[in-house]
Amino acid sequence: RSVGWRIYISMGVEKDKKKMIEEKPNKKIQKLLIEAANHHKNNHLEDLEKVLRKIILIDSNYFPAFFNLARLFEMSKKFEKAIKFYKKTLEINPNHLETILNLINCYEDINELDKAIKISEDFCKLHPDKYELHYAIGRLNHKNGKNLDNAYNAYKKTLSINNNFKYAKLGLGRIYKSKGNFREAKKTFQEIIDSDGNEIKAYYEITDFLDDKEIKKNIKNLEILEKNNKQKYKNKIYLYFTMGKMFEKINNYSKAIYYYNLGNKLKRKHIDYSINYDEKIFNALKKTIDKFGTNKKKNIGHKSSRPIFIVGMPRSGTTLIEQIVSSHSKVFGGGELLFFTNIFQKELNLKKNKDFLEILKNLTEKNFFDLGKKYVDEIEKISKENMYLTNKLPKNFINIGLIKLSLPNARIIHCERNPLDTCFSCYKTFFTEGNHYCYSLEELGSFYILYKKQMNYYKKVFNQQILNIKYEDVVADTEKETKKILNYLELGFEENCLEFYKNKRNIRTASLVQARKPIFKSSINSWLNYKDFLKPLTDKLNI
Repeated sequence: RSVGWRIYISMGVEKDKKKMIEEKPNKKIQKLLIEAANHHKNNHLEDLEKVLRKIILIDSNYFPAFFNLARLFEMSKKFEKAIKFYKKTLEINPNHLETILNLINCYEDINELDKAIKISEDFCKLHPDKYELHYAIGRLNHKNGKNLDNAYNAYKKTLSINNNFKYAKLGLGRIYKSKGNFREAKKTFQEIIDSDGNEIKAYYEITDFLDDKEIKKNIKNLEILEKNNKQKYKNKIYLYFTMGKMFEKINNYSKAIYYYNLGNKLKRKHIDYSINYDEKIFNALKKTIDKFGTNKKKNIGHKSSRPIFIVGMPRSGTTLIEQIVSSHSKVFGGGELLFFTNIFQKELNLKKNKDFLEILKNLTEKNFFDLGKKYVDEIEKISKENMYLTNKLPKNFINIGLIKLSLPNARIIHCERNPLDTCFSCYKTFFTEGNHYCYSLEELGSFYILYKKQMNYYKKVFNQQILNIKYEDVVADTEKETKKILNYLELGFEENCLEFYKNKRNIRTASLVQARKPIFKSSINSWLNYKDFLKPLTDKLNI
């Protein structure tokens, strides 16, 4: 789930040119600024970089040149270089807010969230009146997920300085939602809609709390917004998924699928995805396991038994299972943690996906120990007291082999659900990050087939080390399946696990509203409401 929107500061070449011409600077710089502005306008970025470097040679204290060079590198995703030049800019002008914000964004882009938060906090002490910095602290803490209280306080502080800053209000509403405070969440999202009827993300978030009458009223507002051809494509995607959700809630399934299709088609148009690349990764992971074995007779990896991984396809019941398990007194619910993938990327210097296959070929036994140890170090920053800590990032099913080699004593719970319920639930969910296979019914079916093949391989290799839980079985007999899970974890039964909906922990997934309610059966075979519209998927799955 998206937790907030960055404050981006764009290139300032045009502004700098105007400012410097007015101040009558060094004539060489004045001429170069005009040249730089033309290169920027025509998107000649290599020439722009050369001109900015010339300006620096003439005047090593001209901070706009450093800033624009840094921004240029940031736009080209050369984040290390961007950080270097942003830091140089701040040496010359320590109060340049645009540089501070962009520097924070760069550390976020290289998965240095803790560092980005530290920088935000340090500069916030120097500039306590800058709402943008308080918002950065809120947004980053919200994304990090380690301390939502810090995020909440930072959003509140942002709004105390600038009460009209809607992104902080959105963040605040999402925190209320994740904490289960649905009344305040609804109130906050409604305030945003009342002050800005064009804010589609607020409509998207509030849909879960509306009755039929309220939904019909909101649909009328959204139909007006739909006719606005000036909407950015990202807002259009939100709008289509929102209308799909609203029509579904009032049982108008033909209208719902119409908008789900529009949203998915538009989202798919703007992403780069290949099912063939996923297949290559899955096969390479199998070869890695075949090379190193199942770890039973080898002394590979870190021996901690604290990690629990709850995996499966998205929308397969992972949130429900984590809610049940984390209601036990000896388990801490970590939510969807990116730690394992991020550590893997960082430790092995993985910068781009295209390097992944090559890196798998060069893994060593020591790599696995280091990965396991660093993962345990990270989860202990979240909780040291509990015997277990869950990570319910569904896509970790891909990493099961790497996890078992890095953390041989980790427990893995694999969640399964009816394939059509699973796939269609993915299709109607707007994942703001990742899961790129979800935006086409055909690709969804193809990916699901890959997923099943991969899981069959892992089940064969690791056998009883993986616990398989079926969503439908949990709904049919929650107590029986809960005891099965706790037995696998070697934990005694606790009644709290059956009253999981009373668990007050933060939930930040697409299922957060459902996980606050007792078990219900309406989601079983829910795909049947759309059976006439799903032929591309049913054909692919041969169902």
